[in-house]
Amino acid sequence: MTQNLSRYCLAGAVLLASLPSAAQIKMTDYRRLVTPQFVQVSPNGKQVAFVKSVPNFKDDVRETSVEVVDVDAGSIHSLTGGSHVITSPRWSPNGDRIAFLMEVAPQVSQIFVVGSKGGSVRQVTHTERTIQQFSWSPDGERLAFVTPNDQPNAEAIKAHNDLFDIHDVGFLTNSMPAPSHLWLVSAKGGTPSRLTNGDWSVLETPPPFAGTPSDPSWSPDGKSIVFCRQANADDSDSDLTTVAVVDAATGSISMPTPYSTYEYQPAYSANGSIGYLLPHGPNALSVMDVISQFSGGQKNLSDGLDRDFLDFKWLPDGGVAMIASEGVKRYIWERDSYGQVHKIDLGGVYPTELNAGTSGGIAAVASSFNSPPEVYFAPGASLSAKQITNLNGTMRSLDYAKATEITWTSPDGEKCDGVLTYPRGYVEGRKYPFVMFIHGGPEQAATLLYIGFEGDLLRQSLAADGYLVLEPNYRGSDNLGNGHEHAIFRDPATGPAADLLSGIAAVEQLGIVDESRVAIAGHSYGGYLTSWLISHDHRWKCAVVSDGTSDWTQEYDCSADGNLAWVRDSMGGGPSDPQSADLYKNFSILPFAGNITTPTLLLSGTSDETVPVTQSYSLYHVLKDHKIPVRFIGLPGAHHLPDDPVRVELFYAAMEDWIKGYDK
Repeated sequence: MTQNLSRYCLAGAVLLASLPSAAQIKMTDYRRLVTPQFVQVSPNGKQVAFVKSVPNFKDDVRETSVEVVDVDAGSIHSLTGGSHVITSPRWSPNGDRIAFLMEVAPQVSQIFVVGSKGGSVRQVTHTERTIQQFSWSPDGERLAFVTPNDQPNAEAIKAHNDLFDIHDVGFLTNSMPAPSHLWLVSAKGGTPSRLTNGDWSVLETPPPFAGTPSDPSWSPDGKSIVFCRQANADDSDSDLTTVAVVDAATGSISMPTPYSTYEYQPAYSANGSIGYLLPHGPNALSVMDVISQFSGGQKNLSDGLDRDFLDFKWLPDGGVAMIASEGVKRYIWERDSYGQVHKIDLGGVYPTELNAGTSGGIAAVASSFNSPPEVYFAPGASLSAKQITNLNGTMRSLDYAKATEITWTSPDGEKCDGVLTYPRGYVEGRKYPFVMFIHGGPEQAATLLYIGFEGDLLRQSLAADGYLVLEPNYRGSDNLGNGHEHAIFRDPATGPAADLLSGIAAVEQLGIVDESRVAIAGHSYGGYLTSWLISHDHRWKCAVVSDGTSDWTQEYDCSADGNLAWVRDSMGGGPSDPQSADLYKNFSILPFAGNITTPTLLLSGTSDETVPVTQSYSLYHVLKDHKIPVRFIGLPGAHHLPDDPVRVELFYAAMEDWIKGYDK
């Protein structure tokens, strides 16, 4: 079978061609998708700032701009042009200005400030290296920001005197990792002053299981700043994190919590408590709780909810808003200052991010399988939200295939669920070709969000071509509570594989699957499980393995972004530990890859350090040596997923072509 990516070359007039009609959704329809991000409620609760991201296929960039929408009128005005890489708008405390990060050179962003009603844009910082996070002081006079230490001495580099010690970093690292530290600068600009220093770092790389790098957070009186402190700058040690408080005047640092690892996203409340994310246990492979630390002790604000909370925001009365998946849906929970808990009604759409204002309003970016992302706002946590933008009206008018929740029970009693999308024009009693797309993580979940994870861009496009698509949530997923998530501990494949196969059986029991036309695909951990299944089961017409692990020891030794800790804490030890060594061997793909008979497409980013591209090389050569139909596509410069519009479309188009090419 011959395939040629050149048919997808997106240049010149091709990019401006008319889009398909609503009756036939194709991948190219997503060229029109506008993405709102980084929502921020104004101090008076009357406006919401956000970044609008629009794909520009002609130049292969995403054009971003800072927008402000009026909550009552729905009118929107732009504060910046749309040709720059812009992130993280932040209102000043009195609402008269908005600061944001804008790229001034490749991979180097600086802080800019603009009036909240418009006007000239002013650059505040001029650091050598990129600004990673920042926040306003409570009086609006200063900004705290995080940036890596300056580059090593240029003369030493020129003289090749640049050897460095390697510790827990990814295999592509070619210089000593630089720790990131806190600085202060006047909101008017000028020379910044260093606040922290040392071999340790502010957290800047993705953690092993959950949590993200976050803005420094000022205390209400402006005397201290809380942040997430990593023990060193090595990008695979993002488990070695603690909540830290620095005195804004002296730079002295204290550690207010009783823990020493896996603490993330600390933030001050209006009354001076510190909230942060912490694994529930029994180890780090668990849901994340929202913890409140205060002078008299600490309290679990998510106690009794048994959900994996991805983010939280303090409410002005001391309550908290938290976001997590539940089944194939996602919700915002509010725990008020009296301890009462309820979900915020978003009217049938599900949030991907949220923000709470100082006046009590809550903004969210939310969507559903047939409703593209928009900004929603609730004037108070206990009130229903309304849609306040209409960025994707043309996308909303498309004719989407039906997507629904499906549940089943695995042979050992594990409860599972997933999203089942029916072919467009589905006729009851007819049998259809079937594709299972397995999500990564595994601490993620397939949901009814418009685009919630890797497979969602294929959901509607394949359905338009007559396919059933199952996106399953196997054990290890983060949507069914701590027991379900922790059930993958020391079992990265056997249990999840049983869940996946029983999910297929559940769909087959509906009498709608053409069992001679079943394909399988997955990304990241989903790519690993795809490889596991095709090496142990041979029902598949074809398979797609994207950025999938093939060897767990290699993953432990060479990956970055916290994956060393993820592998160690998921397996219960390292590859040389007698208690876990056999797991690294017995659950790797390579010992079984010679059993594969399924035609397989491999895709990998050439700069991927989360799952190094070498993992795909290893699997490719086994399949090639055994004369199994295989194609290996590299994505130039891509990390764990492509992010420029053209390569994103090429990435998914290659998957579609492979699946449809073998479905004869």
